Amino acid sequence: MSERDPTCIGRVRHVLGSNVTVALDPDLAGVAPTYRGRLQSVGQIGSLVRFPQGLVDLIGSVTLVGIAELSGALPPVENVQIGERWIKVQLQGQIDSLGGFQRGVGSYPGLDDPVHFATPDKLAEVFPDPGEGRLRLGQLSAAPEIPVSLEAAKLVLRHAAVVGSTGAGKTSAVAALLQNLLHEGWPGANIVVIDPHGEYARAIGDAGSVRSVLDPDHLLRVPYWALPAEEILVAFVGSSGGGTTKKRWAELVAEARARFVESAEWLDLDPVAVTADTPVPFDVREVWYRLDYENRETREKVNDPTTTCKEEDGAPATLRPARFTHYGAGGASPHKATTYDNHGRVPELLRLALRDPAFQFFQQPPPNPQGDDPLEQAMLEWLGGGNPISVLDFGGVPSGVADLAIGVVLDLLFELALRSDEDGPGIGRPRPVLFVLEEAHRYLGEGTNPLTSRAASRIAREGRKYGVGLLMVTQRPSELPETALAQCGTLIALRLTNSSDQGRIRSALPDTVIGLADVLPSLRTGEAVVSGEAVVLPVRTMVDLPRPLPKAEDPGLKSWRDESGPPDLAPSLARWRGLFDASGEEAPA
Repeated sequence: MSERDPTCIGRVRHVLGSNVTVALDPDLAGVAPTYRGRLQSVGQIGSLVRFPQGLVDLIGSVTLVGIAELSGALPPVENVQIGERWIKVQLQGQIDSLGGFQRGVGSYPGLDDPVHFATPDKLAEVFPDPGEGRLRLGQLSAAPEIPVSLEAAKLVLRHAAVVGSTGAGKTSAVAALLQNLLHEGWPGANIVVIDPHGEYARAIGDAGSVRSVLDPDHLLRVPYWALPAEEILVAFVGSSGGGTTKKRWAELVAEARARFVESAEWLDLDPVAVTADTPVPFDVREVWYRLDYENRETREKVNDPTTTCKEEDGAPATLRPARFTHYGAGGASPHKATTYDNHGRVPELLRLALRDPAFQFFQQPPPNPQGDDPLEQAMLEWLGGGNPISVLDFGGVPSGVADLAIGVVLDLLFELALRSDEDGPGIGRPRPVLFVLEEAHRYLGEGTNPLTSRAASRIAREGRKYGVGLLMVTQRPSELPETALAQCGTLIALRLTNSSDQGRIRSALPDTVIGLADVLPSLRTGEAVVSGEAVVLPVRTMVDLPRPLPKAEDPGLKSWRDESGPPDLAPSLARWRGLFDASGEEAPA
């Protein structure tokens, strides 16, 4: 190797399109030469090399390392070059005479041209520092002194995905991005984190808004009345019942909504135009009472409603059902009313759900004909109330209910963005919003809740046109629809060990960096292959470690060292069941 240029590592041997094969200098010790007291990782997959071409330096990424005798013939030749160590390089871009970097190349290296490893000075010309319009992610794996930043506008508005196996560092990577955004001067950001497991509250802390379905002081409120009638019943009961119940439920809900519209001071709607699915408030307890009343009613005369055998009125507000005299045996009076037991256990299941503490978030804010629009208040809370980041913690409620509530949030906020003028108030075009969707495969994959899947898919397809971005986070990219990943302009792939997941990411990567997909199973924890529109070059990156960490670590085994004894299960069982005693008060744990 020439003493005049210690950065030279070899010579060009083959050029096939943007793929270049480089024979390493025989005098080069190993594939990690020392330069200015530091090892240079020339032989690392994903490391960068340069090809001087007069006033321009071509930049390429190492995709393969080998020895000729072991690897066989290299295209485009058919014979084996004996005694050569080589690397295969994919050309990525070029640095002009002014030190500016651009993707793509205007010329190609010639045979026997020298090849150099990229020094930190050259790498600094390729990777811009975080700053105006750019958000720090981490540092180059091969050169820790070089920061890797993402173009914020393309990350937010052209969708992105963070994928990786369990334990690879997905949640930490997202938390690091959010923390860097908080610390780098984005006070007007508009980010909504959908957190199904309660992991992000600790990482965001007081710098953002955190609302939880189980925290009465910072309750996440998702009003049931914003849903279509059938979805409300599914959320509380688990099914929409039979045909008779479904039809009667829709009738009662439509009547209740219309009555509220007539009394509401802040609504200007024609009650006649209100349907069972119009998103205006109504009292579900009154609807429950009427459905339950019909289901229990007995009469002296079957077809005469004036002969009802009611013993106690009951009270919708306290969920106390009306009591009727039990029907007589053998056709004796009193008789079952025509609607008796038409709805099976649906009314009772609905009553129990309305009492369940896990469903309290779904009953807030309550219908109020005076004052301000409660839906506007709830949506402002979802958006963080002026904070740059809003964490919506759905941990602790049944997954089916949480998924449905998440669908409501996504659907309503996207509808709001659709109706916000670019030069006016609102969200979307006037103020872009980014949804961070943890466990994205739960909402976009097969067998998911239809409302949630429809809302998430709609944002993925149409969101960028209206200023609504989506950051999908998942450990199972193979369960995402191909169309969802295809919509992502930026991909941050951490370690993936499942072959089907690797295959899905390999198909999502551009052809120019397909070789980087082969390193996915061997990436370190917190290391990622980053590619797409928001990053200057596809590159291996060590993502910054968030401080504080999200609550995503595995539980410890310290308790196993304690004296053995039976665990106290009563509090957990009470929270699980939402137990109540006969008076309607919550049962003691």
